[in-house]
Amino acid sequence: MKKSLTILALAIFGSAFAQTNVTFQVDMNNYTGSFTTPEVNGTFNSWCGNCAAMSDTDGDNIWEVTIALTAGDTVEYKFSHDAWTGQEMNDPTAPCTNGNATYTNRVLVVPAAATTLPAVCWASCDPCAPATANVTFQVDMQLYTGSFTTPEVNGTFNNWCGNCAAMSDANGDNVWDVTIALNIGDTVEYKYSHDNWTGQEMNDPTAPCTNGNATYTNRVLVVSATDTLDVVCWASCTACSGIGMEEDAVLMTLTPNPANSVLNIDFTGAHGAYQIMNLNGQTLAAGSLVRGENEVITASLPNGMYMVRVAGEQGETMQKLAIRH
Repeated sequence: MKKSLTILALAIFGSAFAQTNVTFQVDMNNYTGSFTTPEVNGTFNSWCGNCAAMSDTDGDNIWEVTIALTAGDTVEYKFSHDAWTGQEMNDPTAPCTNGNATYTNRVLVVPAAATTLPAVCWASCDPCAPATANVTFQVDMQLYTGSFTTPEVNGTFNNWCGNCAAMSDANGDNVWDVTIALNIGDTVEYKYSHDNWTGQEMNDPTAPCTNGNATYTNRVLVVSATDTLDVVCWASCTACSGIGMEEDAVLMTLTPNPANSVLNIDFTGAHGAYQIMNLNGQTLAAGSLVRGENEVITASLPNGMYMVRVAGEQGETMQKLAIRH
């Protein structure tokens, strides 16, 4: 009988002090100070400093450590770093703390089963909100041949909302911009449109700034830091190249402009040559020129904006040409 009672007492004693593994996790991504190694300090380790140092094996800046605690105990703890070089300052009104305004610690009732606690932000009861970056989008509308009032940016980050990210042109140069806070690390797709989807750019799926989808061709951006994106031409990955130059009437005059099915190039030199190029620099028409008016058939060119390059003995010039059928 004594032996049985002894075994029963030992069983009761052992169950009363059963150990369970608890994994603590802290997200340091929003911590603005400098640190080397976070740690957990609490009533269970006598606030020892760095005896419960944490690790980050996958490099995501979420640190963790597993500690054996007694099931059923109520423990207090907090995150610190580098042997108390820094410590979190918690909100005593937050639900995960003890409510003590002087010594504000986190509180945990140790569960019976092994547990991994959710990752929380340093000095918060909640997960970290994603770090954001202010990204300024810029689109040059000077070659757009349609009518519009206000360009906008639509993308995965605003659910293609229409005009909720309307752009502005403060200096009147027809380069429109808007700044949007985006989550760092996100890969977003977007495109430029205007007037709540009244018009939208039609991008080239083979162009390097797009997603390669021939049906839904969007621009792609990996958000890495606060940035002002380069100015791009509407429906192009590049700036409106060559478009900002002064129109030179010494060598040629284009009439009518916009042209429909026929373009007249009034050439002032004796002999020369012309090229009509799209905004990607591809030559779509070319020929020779003589002094005076030269008729060029443009009926096969789609509506849009083109560049006309003329070269002669006096030099070379380039002018914009709009085609509207």
